[in-house]
Amino acid sequence: MIPMLADLTIETPRRRFRLWLPLFLVWVLLLPFFLVALPFAAIACAVFRINPFRALGLLFALLAAVSGTEVAVQRRRTFIFIRIV
Repeated sequence: MIPMLADLTIETPRRRFRLWLPLFLVWVLLLPFFLVALPFAAIACAVFRINPFRALGLLFALLAAVSGTEVAVQRRRTFIFIRIV
């Protein structure tokens, strides 16, 4: 399943800020771009003789693999942590 939430945590010596970001809104916003790119992807699959259903399945698998990704950045006294749920 594609990720639906991201947890953003920013810590400084004085305070901690935590924000849950709904990724399903991002997917809804990106949907028109995917629909515009679909004919170009179909043409590319035909030119390179790639099964379009397999390519679509691999794209879904790639998006599903993003779930569980964690990114941690630390700079001086500020710590930023992003976790995709």
